[in-house]
Amino acid sequence: MTSIERSEMFHPCDTTAALSQAATRLLDGQSKAIPFLASDRPDLRASAGRAEDLYGTVQVPEPAGTGLDLLGNTPEADAVRILLRPLARTWTTDPAMASGARSLFICGLYQNLLSTIVAPLVGYSAPRPGVSVLTGRDLASVSWMIAKQYARVRPDVTRQALLTSQDVVDDPPKDVAVLSYEDFQTRDIRGFLSEAPWRRLQFQSHGKDQVLLLGDWALSGVSDVDAPEGPVTLRPRFGYGYPDPENKLRFIRFSEFVAAELILNSCHSGPFPDTGSYAVRYQMVLAAIDGTAQTVVAAVTNSNAGMPESARFLAQHDPDEDMAAVLNASIGDVNPYGVFLRHGVQWKPNGPAAAMAVVGAGDRRQQETDRLLSVALDRAVGWAESGILPADHPSKAACAKFLKKYTRLLCRTSATESERIHAQLVRDLAALDRSIAQRIAADPDDPMMDYPDYWADRSVVRSTPEQVACDTCGDIAQKFLRTGKSRVIPDVEVVGCLRCGDGDFRPAHAPAVITRSPVSTYMGASVTVQLEISQARNGTVHYGFYAPPYLTDYALHAPLRSTAIETDGVFTDGFTLTLGASVVPQMYYYTVYAVQDLSISIARHNLGVRPGPALS
Repeated sequence: MTSIERSEMFHPCDTTAALSQAATRLLDGQSKAIPFLASDRPDLRASAGRAEDLYGTVQVPEPAGTGLDLLGNTPEADAVRILLRPLARTWTTDPAMASGARSLFICGLYQNLLSTIVAPLVGYSAPRPGVSVLTGRDLASVSWMIAKQYARVRPDVTRQALLTSQDVVDDPPKDVAVLSYEDFQTRDIRGFLSEAPWRRLQFQSHGKDQVLLLGDWALSGVSDVDAPEGPVTLRPRFGYGYPDPENKLRFIRFSEFVAAELILNSCHSGPFPDTGSYAVRYQMVLAAIDGTAQTVVAAVTNSNAGMPESARFLAQHDPDEDMAAVLNASIGDVNPYGVFLRHGVQWKPNGPAAAMAVVGAGDRRQQETDRLLSVALDRAVGWAESGILPADHPSKAACAKFLKKYTRLLCRTSATESERIHAQLVRDLAALDRSIAQRIAADPDDPMMDYPDYWADRSVVRSTPEQVACDTCGDIAQKFLRTGKSRVIPDVEVVGCLRCGDGDFRPAHAPAVITRSPVSTYMGASVTVQLEISQARNGTVHYGFYAPPYLTDYALHAPLRSTAIETDGVFTDGFTLTLGASVVPQMYYYTVYAVQDLSISIARHNLGVRPGPALS
């Protein structure tokens, strides 16, 4: 793409007087050329020429509610303010007066936007949408960034691309080009970026203030422009004349391609001037601002962005959406502070923030996958590593294999990948649950059924018990949580009854099992134990019934069963125990168990048998 040195849309001015006159003519409707200060800045003139490929019409953006002016009191700043004023309804120079604004616009030289002033306003502690910044290395850069806010992107400029060295994106949208690490090794990235104008580019990789790495390629923040020093004066090694240690990075400057919006998704890609590592001259965000982009989104600090943020970018179809708010909302689960800051006005600053809206169905599904994976892995650790199972127990080996397979999948991922993990996880858990339930039905003395005692010896009760009524006999009971002393001992909820003892057990977040039965019956009688299963995950639950080994003369239909339970649903069933005439009268007990997602919920209660005929 050839460089255009002259622009019909943008008007470079050599003096502040010329800037003032041209800005006034534009706002009065006497001119359609957007002026900016360009004295001694051939780089900005070149950017204005290249921007002809991007912008088609002139339009005053919708103003923000409040503007904070940090440009200072100089005649040069006054000239720049003429086009700045329409970008906010009210203006103040006092940061305290801007702190409660619903939509806020901050403008000042980069060197003056200190973290102590700006971070609280942009919501570093609690990210807030509706905040944007206009800045630059000097007043000429600020003036150029202001000028670009008056331009609207041509409707035929729609190309978007994601360049990421962190993720491999499967099945990307057809209208978005995706380049990953392998592409960085085989393709001419400089040529790719300079092919045509871009509506939006996201670079997602590792980096620092002055560079964003793309394999052997790197975006560079180096500028040939002298600028006032900021609070930080340190330079990168090449700023002192030392070469790159491997001397192989191929640097790409922002002046080599044309884009309306740039998302610099790497650590410290746009730090505050007093918290950055390097001097103003090397700041990547400032080099991007001096280019063609009217919007630059950059990270003020470290970022753990990954696959979810790539997915957010790929799913975002509104070109006017605030991507800083979108990314901050996405990354809040691991970086609970404002990572990304928007440089450039919002075209709808007072509208609802879509990024902060109610969590969508895809997000809820991801949360469910994360929750299921977390609890299943915790339970697998308990079975495989707590010592409860002998070395040759089938479930010990199966859970160890499960841990190896799924621990690596705990990383943050996209909604699409999460769906695949969820489907695979549910299938594997179903097979393991079925195996566990069948083993218990075949041998109620299986070591897995000893977990209430084994884990109790390695746990403590750290909360006050809750007084409840026993669901089986109605007597006073206490419900409490036993917390494992180590991560290998799962937490277990217990209900202990004065009459039944500690009869109900379930690992944390497992299905709850309640049984209801008479306290006693007679020899030769039939007794039905009613059961209720609740708080199960939407899916299959295996459940069963068994009597103690010393109860030998009885009949029981279908001691092991399974059912599909919907989320928040309550399932009821009954096991009918028919006692033979030779049953010895005494106190017995029965056990009902339910298996789901590697948990075993147990309800074990007393059943007395009296001598004599059954009563009708």
